[in-house]
Amino acid sequence: MPAIMPERLAATSPFKPVAEIVGSGPYRFLPEEHVSGARSAFARFARYQPRPDGVVGFTSGPKVAHFDRVEWLTLDTFSAMAALQKGEIDWWETPPRDLIEQIARDRDITAVSQYATAMGILRFNQLHPPFDNPAFRRALLGAVDQAEAMTAVACEDRAAWSDGVGLFSTGTPLANDDGVEITRTPRDYASARQQLEHAGYKGETVVIISPTDFPGMRNLSLVGTDQLPRAGIKVDQQEMDFGSVVRRRANQAPPDKGGWNVFFSFLDRSIPNTNPYGNQAIRADGLAGWDGWPTSPRIEALRAAWLDAGSLDEQKRICAELQMQLWQDVPYIPMGEYWQTTAYRKGLLGVVPGCFTVFYGVRRA
Repeated sequence: MPAIMPERLAATSPFKPVAEIVGSGPYRFLPEEHVSGARSAFARFARYQPRPDGVVGFTSGPKVAHFDRVEWLTLDTFSAMAALQKGEIDWWETPPRDLIEQIARDRDITAVSQYATAMGILRFNQLHPPFDNPAFRRALLGAVDQAEAMTAVACEDRAAWSDGVGLFSTGTPLANDDGVEITRTPRDYASARQQLEHAGYKGETVVIISPTDFPGMRNLSLVGTDQLPRAGIKVDQQEMDFGSVVRRRANQAPPDKGGWNVFFSFLDRSIPNTNPYGNQAIRADGLAGWDGWPTSPRIEALRAAWLDAGSLDEQKRICAELQMQLWQDVPYIPMGEYWQTTAYRKGLLGVVPGCFTVFYGVRRA
């Protein structure tokens, strides 16, 4: 469903943060208490009336606010772990997977190892060379090693992640295997190098931007940056804090003038990828789309057809075509999918797994 906002906000520059938060849910945002990169605060919205019946689901059912106030803190990994163990915070949204066993040993903490899925992606800037050429992007389909990427991000336990993945999250209704053999065959870097040469690659430097303060995303960036040179790509990895990455990737200038060529990210809670409109990374309407700005009339036609589909079977057929078009136009390359974790004090009840965190329905024992 498309987002709706007042015209006065929709008319402002897309390159500036929205200055006003408008909503009508069970909690309201407290802008006067917001400290960027440190804390967000929410208060119960007294005028909100939840539905009187129904079963509480992720985004369905009655949305009851059991707390007068919720604070969302931004902490580094070790501070968050210590605060949870001491009872200074109630809930750690996404602890690193390599810490979840240690956290689970605390009898006062519930540790969930299958909370929500996240798919890693390699995202191209299609406004500038070399990745304005689809042949360059297709050449790297045989160079990205999903299993290697997910091992670096999650762990060596294959039960924690999946490789050989395509457009949509594994196990969701529209996920399919069409064309995924391109991700499952043995990696052939010599072939990828040859394809790049045939496409006209002359050894130009590719600028990769990656965050230092998001461990999972940094690990994905490091392993991805290591894979590209195996295909003969010359890389310049530029590391910075995540806020700087977000600002930089919105820059449409050439890479040598403040822009970029590649970034690595996740389709997870902020970008759920269970359908063609939940996954904004598949959107391909040029400058109107997400950072990277791919253009593919065929992808856009299939997305529109999905909206008009009259049955699930028709939706599945369209999404199989859409996945095949992914391998042709390559707005991004899937890098595997893993289970994210969460942890909270045992006195907290009503936590519902989903593609993003919700506070309604959560209460104390």
